[in-house]
Amino acid sequence: MSITFKHTVIHVLDQSIGMPLLSTDLLILNDETESFITRHLIKVFESTSSCEAIFKADAPLPSMLEGPLTEEVFMHLTSEITNTFYRYMVEYENIPNGDLVFTSFIMDGQNYFGILKLNYKEEYTHFVEQVDGTVVTRIIKNTGIFPGGSKQVDEGLIICLDSLHVSLLDNSKGKYLSLMFDLEPALSVKETVKAIEKVASKVIEEHYDNPINAMTELKNNISESIARTQTIPVQEILEQTFGEDKDVFDSCMQHIEEFGIKEAKLEVTDPKIGNKFNFQKLKTDTGVEVKLPTHLFKDPDFIEIINEPNGTISIVLKNISQIINK
Repeated sequence: MSITFKHTVIHVLDQSIGMPLLSTDLLILNDETESFITRHLIKVFESTSSCEAIFKADAPLPSMLEGPLTEEVFMHLTSEITNTFYRYMVEYENIPNGDLVFTSFIMDGQNYFGILKLNYKEEYTHFVEQVDGTVVTRIIKNTGIFPGGSKQVDEGLIICLDSLHVSLLDNSKGKYLSLMFDLEPALSVKETVKAIEKVASKVIEEHYDNPINAMTELKNNISESIARTQTIPVQEILEQTFGEDKDVFDSCMQHIEEFGIKEAKLEVTDPKIGNKFNFQKLKTDTGVEVKLPTHLFKDPDFIEIINEPNGTISIVLKNISQIINK
């Protein structure tokens, strides 16, 4: 992903100051700064928590983005948006302090306008001062550290200026970005996967006396699809799992349509999602928890679930050569 930066500025949102602190000049970029910003932009594009969004008909921002985004226009626009952010911070008390990074850039021949909210975190560091001719080093708590390393941006949006399509990432408690920018977001990959699981679990509970096998079959089909194609074709997976039981399949599709994901084919790039479906976690009413590989669940040579005559369930693990205490 090659990015060419055009204009970048950073404004400060710290309620302890009593107002937003607006920069009057562009941020000077070097290789390290560009790498830092690029890493967070990629997070907005690729996170499974990100989603596509479109502006509502009466949203003001698209009209503000019309025409050339000159330095003067860019600085004015970012100041206006920062003031809006600050008003929301005052009104909604659960929005944390942070800095706003605005950047206009070119990627793959298209023009983009990006907004990253870098929420502060606390870290300890040293502070050196000179007292009466003596150098004194103290340990202080710095409350304005940016997210970095494995911890990346939680809130941001990137607007393609050529199409006005939006990539939205909002992991805030209040999920306020859609409201602030008058956006209609679609479900993210993460939310879509949760919706599929929720729908399937509900339908399976309604139609099966023993829901474990059916749910495991669904997870195994999803796991195999991700391993083969890095995608989850929603309708195809449901047909593969429930195609022989028309009532169950139709019920699943009806609920899936309510989420607007009937025709979805999810691109899965995060290995955590695939790993999630590689195992089936079970918890019994006796407090026993078991984590079983999904692909072995259907193989009676390794795992067998027995419905006992007294109404209880037994899980038999077979062909075990070694047990490790962890």
